[in-house]
Amino acid sequence: MKICLVHEEYPEETNFGGIATYQKAMAEELAKEGHTVYVICRSLTHDNNYIENNVNIYRIFVENTKNQVADYIRYREKVASLLLKLQNENLIDIIEVPDWGAESILFEKDRKIPLVVRLHTPLLVWLKYNKNNFGEIKEQLLEWEEKMIKSADLITCCSSILKKIIIKEFNIDKSKIIVTPNPANITNFYRDNKIKKEKRIVYVGSLEERKGVCVLAKALNLVFEKYPDIKIDFIGKDTTRNNKNISTQKYIESIVNKKYKDNINFLGHIPNFELNEYLNRALVGVYPSLFDNFPYVVLESMATGLHIVGSLNSGMVEMLNDNSSIYKTGDELSLAKKIIDKYELSLNEEICQQNITRVIEVYNSKIVCKNMVNMYEDTLNSYYGTKVSTEELQNVLNIISKDKIKKIIKEKGGVANLVFRITTDNNSFIIKKYFYKYNFSLSNELYNTFTSKNIDIIKPINKKPINYRGFCYNIFKYKKPNFRKNNNYDIFFKKILTCERRTTNKSTIIDKFEKYYNYLNSKNDYNSLPKNEVTYVLELSKKLINNKLFKERYLNHGDISKSNIIYSKGHYYLIDFDETNVTTQLYDFAVVMVKIFFKPNRINLKKYNNYKKEIKEKYVNYNDSDFKAAIEFYLCKILLEKYYLHDKGIINLYSKKQLKDNYKKYLKMLKNVKKQL
Repeated sequence: MKICLVHEEYPEETNFGGIATYQKAMAEELAKEGHTVYVICRSLTHDNNYIENNVNIYRIFVENTKNQVADYIRYREKVASLLLKLQNENLIDIIEVPDWGAESILFEKDRKIPLVVRLHTPLLVWLKYNKNNFGEIKEQLLEWEEKMIKSADLITCCSSILKKIIIKEFNIDKSKIIVTPNPANITNFYRDNKIKKEKRIVYVGSLEERKGVCVLAKALNLVFEKYPDIKIDFIGKDTTRNNKNISTQKYIESIVNKKYKDNINFLGHIPNFELNEYLNRALVGVYPSLFDNFPYVVLESMATGLHIVGSLNSGMVEMLNDNSSIYKTGDELSLAKKIIDKYELSLNEEICQQNITRVIEVYNSKIVCKNMVNMYEDTLNSYYGTKVSTEELQNVLNIISKDKIKKIIKEKGGVANLVFRITTDNNSFIIKKYFYKYNFSLSNELYNTFTSKNIDIIKPINKKPINYRGFCYNIFKYKKPNFRKNNNYDIFFKKILTCERRTTNKSTIIDKFEKYYNYLNSKNDYNSLPKNEVTYVLELSKKLINNKLFKERYLNHGDISKSNIIYSKGHYYLIDFDETNVTTQLYDFAVVMVKIFFKPNRINLKKYNNYKKEIKEKYVNYNDSDFKAAIEFYLCKILLEKYYLHDKGIINLYSKKQLKDNYKKYLKMLKNVKKQL
């Protein structure tokens, strides 16, 4: 998958806060998993693009002027221009943008790919807890953020509390927002037993009212009264974001009793690589935010085994999963009690280890990113399809009438891969148009027919091999079938026999097979595959092409897959036009058997033989050598087809490594067929 993450914050140059931490953790983990990742972020000096840790980074520079609004717009114009370029060159499949700043908003009018918005803390929420003037851009940003969030194809969020706020403030359907944690890259944060513990608590974060530091200052008077030798480190940059619009550091100093002024250390901003030492020497980490969605520093603190005090009005409730660590937001008495309680428990190693374990198991970046990718894929599938009702389905089927197709095939030839894909158990469907980029005349003809009826047909995005068991599960209305008991395979095979057959003088699968064979046989370069393996497939292919079985039966094939079988109102519909016009039953059964019962390392011989016998008794009179030949034919076709299409530049769905792995998988299957059947 090709994923683009957009936000000005990205380490090291623009390492401002939690969004920067999230962007880097996501980008690098996605790249590790083999995805192509682009990051669009800000530069403080000049435009620049480079690759770092397999992540393609585009830094955009916009010189700040006195016109705040113009500066914001110019930056977003450059972001939009770059996104448009990546989209038009087919370099990205999906983009993800945080709520803060709505940086992709000017790309919206040109966007033809899905948008994911990641909720961190939108300006609307931020302003409720920071009373200072945000500047003349405030109203524009509020409008942009709301528009972008509402236009998103998927909204993800790392805390339930922010989800509830967004649903209420923007009137968004709750099903559109999925709660999933942020990934934690805690490489630099760990328990260091070499560092001596001190009678010290620590706060890490910007000094601003939203972070609860003014409440903390009031609570410290109570803490110091009981334990006068406790020290506290405030780590983070000073701001004027408070109700007095003054230095927050000075505001804190004015609240804390002067006799405890030596108990407080203001250390300013400290780089991440140094922060681990300060966390390890403390006993308690205090994060008293009036609101905070997902403070990364809490995870970083937990990774060091630090005891934590967090806020009720925040994502920390879910992060910590420990009520004893949560104070009543804004209440200095509650905060002071929790700090004292945690301080008195600070030497409890069991709690320390629980925090470390929770970070590793729950917020592991590999697990989190895998879940995010699954959501991306679901979003892509939803985006590239238009749901139609069961009633509309019949209208669509009428458009694709037998006579219409025969006429077009006769006049135009070519390929038309128009399929309906089942999506839900309530009889709604997704219409998809396959391989529109091929631009075949038949595809265009049918495409125009549909669009004239105001039915959208969009190219597919599901490029993964079909899981045939998953398909069987789908066509039986999401109730996993007991094939033996209900004889559902029997129903399925009957469908193959009863679907419409169309005859043409156009090319057969044999013709296509021969084309692939002749082309690859003439080449010396096999993309680094072992020559003997390629030779083996080519020799077997030649024998199969000349096999009397296929020559006599005029094999022409309509691929049977979950893409083109639909169940509706008690009936199955086979919808597929793919150089296809006559379906040889024996070959189709062979395809079904391979997809259901064959794996690279193992063929389920017992089930294979049972259903092969059933097919023979009920449907097709064949001999075993014919059936074996049909299976070999199908596997050889896959091997040759993938390389032919890839080499000719017709498809680019696989990398060379994936192609090689696929080749080896099917080759192993083929050799098992010859050995076991």
